[in-house]
Amino acid sequence: MKKSCFLNINTFILLWALALTSQTINAAIPIGVNTKGYTSGRLSTVSLERSFNTTYVGELLLGHDSITFISLGNNKSLLPISNPWRFCFNERRYKEIEALIGRNVVLEFKTPKSNSLLSCSAAHELVAIYPVDKDHALEQTRSIGNSLITDPETASGVDFGRITNVIENKSTIRDYFMTIQIGNGGNQFRNFIMNDPDLFNFAVNCLKTAAMVRIHYSERYSFSNRFGTPTLSYVMEIEVVD
Repeated sequence: MKKSCFLNINTFILLWALALTSQTINAAIPIGVNTKGYTSGRLSTVSLERSFNTTYVGELLLGHDSITFISLGNNKSLLPISNPWRFCFNERRYKEIEALIGRNVVLEFKTPKSNSLLSCSAAHELVAIYPVDKDHALEQTRSIGNSLITDPETASGVDFGRITNVIENKSTIRDYFMTIQIGNGGNQFRNFIMNDPDLFNFAVNCLKTAAMVRIHYSERYSFSNRFGTPTLSYVMEIEVVD
């Protein structure tokens, strides 16, 4: 069972890398992968793509006051992070999305894409889009994870920033991944893994309100991680900062 869980995490890490660099790949998503996710930032542009089908692509600048870049992100995870973050949608939704250009928005997406969007160069399909609700007060301001991680801890710490991306792997063994923008703005981002659905749901609520949070994390040695780094960063607690 543990080996199966590790393989599932490795497949999802690959998917996560595709999610964070979706403008460079025409959706080479592994067969059987089924995810949903949320991302947040300023909607910067929409454009028409003419390939096999007519599709539209939108772009988000992640978080707050970030600019276009591609980087490896934090050294511990070595997963690429790309800005802007791109998504596909059908022509019928163009006016709805165009009206939000220049605003801070939350975007819900899914993988795999519908057949009608397979020719689109971005990896993910838009499900819903709406403005960030900074005026909404969260009833819950702290969530502590119920971690079942047995890998040895190598380090721990706390990061401060804004959650910009949360992904749920909807396969039999569910995993959750999260990206935060360090600080109140700029181009420093960090990736984390979660294995608690309550933490995932709380992270989504924080993302929707652009809340500033403290992320308590644990670095764990992963015996089966095949992506060039011996440790993975697991979220242990999320705490909203007033």
